[in-house]
Amino acid sequence: MQYRQSHPRIEQAELFHNALMASRSRLEPLTTPGNKEALTSNEDAGGFSEISLNGAPHHCLQWLAPVLRELSQARTPGWLTLVDPPEAVSHGWLRQAGLDPWRILIVRSKTGMDSFKLTCELLRLGYSHTVVSWHQTSQQQAALLENAARSGSCRSLNVRMESTQAAA
Repeated sequence: MQYRQSHPRIEQAELFHNALMASRSRLEPLTTPGNKEALTSNEDAGGFSEISLNGAPHHCLQWLAPVLRELSQARTPGWLTLVDPPEAVSHGWLRQAGLDPWRILIVRSKTGMDSFKLTCELLRLGYSHTVVSWHQTSQQQAALLENAARSGSCRSLNVRMESTQAAA
């Protein structure tokens, strides 16, 4: 039996934004001056990496799943945040790929929002240990992502998915 929802459905990105804005005055980034031990000695204080995948989108996601699994199982405080991932990436896909959806935040920008600016803002805030994005970046944009990651003491991973006309 299904019950009719009496309130409008709030998208996850909007929920994240609302929660972040409501708690902004009480939360501190994961690596405040008194909390520098949040990063272990073998991790850097932020940076930018990029991975390029070629092929059909579902094949690219199969290659990406182990990388995301490794990141989601990191013993680092904070979220693994996915900014505007392909539509196929959902909490169901995360579970099916063996990832823990409770440690991963999927943020989808609203129509008209600048996804790149959203990614930079999430990096600067420092609430994620890694922010994964899907942008076609120039060298200048890569530098902006790296600077934002360093200011938030987290990592930026950009995924370039070059789709081919392979059969799905």
